[in-house]
Amino acid sequence: MATTILTPAENRFLQLSQPALQLTELTRVMPLLCDHPTIKDSSDFLSRSTRQLLLDQRVNWLVQGSDVWKLLARLPYAINASDRRADWHHCALCHKPVRYEYHVVLRTDGHEILVGSECVKKFMSDEMQYLMTITTEDNFHAVAQYDDLTAQYPQVPEILWDQQALPHLPQQHRRRQHWVKNGTKTTVTGYLKHRQQTLPETQLSPYLAEYTQLQAVDRQMAERQQVQQQHAVQQQAQLAEKEAAAAWQAADQAQLTAEQQLRASTSYQTYLQAVAALMVQHLPLPQFKQRLRGITMPPALGQLVNSYQLGVMATEFARAGQITATRLQIVPRYLVADLNRFSRQLAAQRQRDWDDDVFNAALGFELTADQRRQRLTQLRDCWEGRQLSDACYATLLRLRESWQQSPVIPATWPEKLRQAFQVRLAEQPATGWVPAKKNHVTPSQLRQLITSQADFATVVAQYHRLYALPTATEAVTLSALHRYYLVKADQRAGRAKATAKLVTELLKETVDD
Repeated sequence: MATTILTPAENRFLQLSQPALQLTELTRVMPLLCDHPTIKDSSDFLSRSTRQLLLDQRVNWLVQGSDVWKLLARLPYAINASDRRADWHHCALCHKPVRYEYHVVLRTDGHEILVGSECVKKFMSDEMQYLMTITTEDNFHAVAQYDDLTAQYPQVPEILWDQQALPHLPQQHRRRQHWVKNGTKTTVTGYLKHRQQTLPETQLSPYLAEYTQLQAVDRQMAERQQVQQQHAVQQQAQLAEKEAAAAWQAADQAQLTAEQQLRASTSYQTYLQAVAALMVQHLPLPQFKQRLRGITMPPALGQLVNSYQLGVMATEFARAGQITATRLQIVPRYLVADLNRFSRQLAAQRQRDWDDDVFNAALGFELTADQRRQRLTQLRDCWEGRQLSDACYATLLRLRESWQQSPVIPATWPEKLRQAFQVRLAEQPATGWVPAKKNHVTPSQLRQLITSQADFATVVAQYHRLYALPTATEAVTLSALHRYYLVKADQRAGRAKATAKLVTELLKETVDD
């Protein structure tokens, strides 16, 4: 069975009250109320949101509407003299004929309507029903007297009818509030029951004075509660700020820890070095990306950088010789810095190796003309070699022979090549030529040494001829070469196990001592 949300009388009451209420939501649905006197929950003209709005706000709107009406002072009520219902006027709300007519007026604009007693009881405020009773039973002029009284003492309606008055009053003062309300109502009722011109100032004074004191207490409590609330809000804000700061700090620390762990990991270092090795080759971008796919990326890096971004960095390095990745704001700065460092170090090492090799091919090694041409052709194939012109290679090919007549670096060479040769020429002996020594050595280069030489002494001599490593690195390298020849000698003599056993015992003895 359909439920009625708004009866015709309620609908009409809201329409008449709206000018004084000026409620936004009620104004929005007012055209619907004007078109449909009765509104049910099953009405097909209702949207879901409007239906819910009416269900939620209906009672609230009716209560607020009851406060915007008052009895008309000059004619609060009248009784129709005719006994015939056909002569009676109709109630403005329920449209039924009524013999007892109550004239009510809208407080804001003075609009008057006629309402029956039942609708007064149903729709009007407690204040109006109170006045209606006194006016009907005791004093026809009670409304006019009440208007005079409230004009002089505007706090009286608040004392008598406002259920939300003094909301912050402490509980221990509620008895005083009840005393004020009861005393005021008794005084006002006694004043209204008889027609009189003099206001009950003397009788009301104690209650009004007490109410003024209660208002002061209420304000003090309201201010105190406001301060407490502000203090609580500040404390909550400070706590939230501390918690947020702690959360950010924890997040930053976790991110920093993860970053440190990633950068210290072997997989990270290996991957960036492999990518840097591709970058220093200055490959065309499609070839760079193809070769990049062959390098296994650590899973943790997959969330930080992709092939497109690495391609942008490779293009930048090829153009500028360094990586800033200004356009790639989402790439972690530490990753850009690490890749830039690896690439620049590797590029510098490659350039030095190439300078050593091209010097040795032109001057440092004793080579035939064909060997020299072959070495220079190989060096010309890499990126560093492609930076020189054909004329440079022509002079490099004949430099060893021409040096006897004119020991001068050609002025037509690029400045970097001239500087590289000058540094290596400064290290040459007074007579003869020695190779430019490399500042690092790879395992494959060491294998070439031990393959071409029969004994350790010859290998050491050849090593010192070709390489000049830092002291600590050289000590490790020579120790490894020496141990290699000792192990090979033990293997050839069949004493590897016995030697290993004796070494173990010796080391054990050393530990015991």
